[in-house]
Amino acid sequence: MRDEKLREAGETVRQRLMRWLERGEHDFEDLRVGLQISARRLEEELRHVERTARGQGKRLEVTPPCCRDCGFAFPGRARKHLHVPGRCPKCHGERIEPPSFRVAA
Repeated sequence: MRDEKLREAGETVRQRLMRWLERGEHDFEDLRVGLQISARRLEEELRHVERTARGQGKRLEVTPPCCRDCGFAFPGRARKHLHVPGRCPKCHGERIEPPSFRVAA
């Protein structure tokens, strides 16, 4: 644990984000809180990670957000907007499951 903390201390936010996403899937809010950055900054960093992954022959996989009330998925939104939508267009509910991300080979 201590070695991981020391290693993280020398990493940039983007390097840490890339490493986390290579290890497994994380949702938008967990990443935002874990990295202690704003939603806007996280979205920018995810765009950079997407380009970096593509350059390494990998890809950023995005599980789109979905409404917890009616189950509506936001399929086309995942590539354009990476943050959590405010409201469901189907039922107008505000309980939205955030998108999740991972880097895969």
